[in-house]
Amino acid sequence: MAFVAATAAALVLALAPSGSNAQASLGTTPPPPEAIVGGEQTGEEEYGAIVAILTSQSGLCTGTVVTPRLILTAGHCLANLPALSELTIYFGNELRTEMAFEAFSFGAHPDFCETCREDIFDYGYIVLNRDFTPPDGFILPLTAQDEWDEAIQTNAEVVLVGFGEDPDDDDPMGGLGTKRVVTTSIKRFSELGLEFFAGGDGRDSCQGDSGGPAIVRLSDGTLRLAGITSRGSSPCGDGGFYGTPFPALTWVRDETGIDLLPNDCAEGDCLDMSPPSAKEGRCAVVSSPQAPGPSWMFLSLLLLATRRRHPR
Repeated sequence: MAFVAATAAALVLALAPSGSNAQASLGTTPPPPEAIVGGEQTGEEEYGAIVAILTSQSGLCTGTVVTPRLILTAGHCLANLPALSELTIYFGNELRTEMAFEAFSFGAHPDFCETCREDIFDYGYIVLNRDFTPPDGFILPLTAQDEWDEAIQTNAEVVLVGFGEDPDDDDPMGGLGTKRVVTTSIKRFSELGLEFFAGGDGRDSCQGDSGGPAIVRLSDGTLRLAGITSRGSSPCGDGGFYGTPFPALTWVRDETGIDLLPNDCAEGDCLDMSPPSAKEGRCAVVSSPQAPGPSWMFLSLLLLATRRRHPR
């Protein structure tokens, strides 16, 4: 499945309150979105923790509600956003203005590195101005070693969820603003294990799914946030990079006062996220991303070395 980070003018106008100036409130309208790849619509109260984020800077992004007031998303969705007034969060399975929330604060990780190839710290957060509890519960990030070792393996199943255009939808806007889901798998890991590569074969995220989740289901049925959508192939369908949220949780706590870390992990150093093939002698926590490469939109991965990558 692919979801859309950029949003068409029709979507902006449809979401603007009656009599408002959508262009003034949301900035320059981004170009039309690309098509969805391989997804289907979610159920009526399914994945309620997954929300749409509309900004003047990046258009439509996606996020995951992890506490009544905290959303985790991608840093590049928020990095250049000038004001709270240009950020609106929409709940439910379709975008509706009566389901809109405003933000109290937001931030992009200080180590977010647009020029890095891997492990780029593409993390962001939004604190809501009022509580929200999803009908089917929050989706918390992976923080326990046993859960991590169970779920984060090559070929392990992950579920991608987000909002975007469906080229097969008869709606005049191509189904923009409808939450969709697809199941795919983890293909490989970055050198430090802070990101994984997932999707492909027409089952993928796409422009507009930025900040949305890669979810794993544990053996007891619990859903966990395993990755945050960062960037991927163009055209979509060949897979993308997902940042594991654990490295950002100490920063999120210090910025927001909301602590998602285990009680015995105040320093955020209790989880070994080394790639499965390199567990021996590896350390999971790093202080900064790798040195910049020629372009963060070009993969160093062997199979996709010639494919251009884009923020989602």
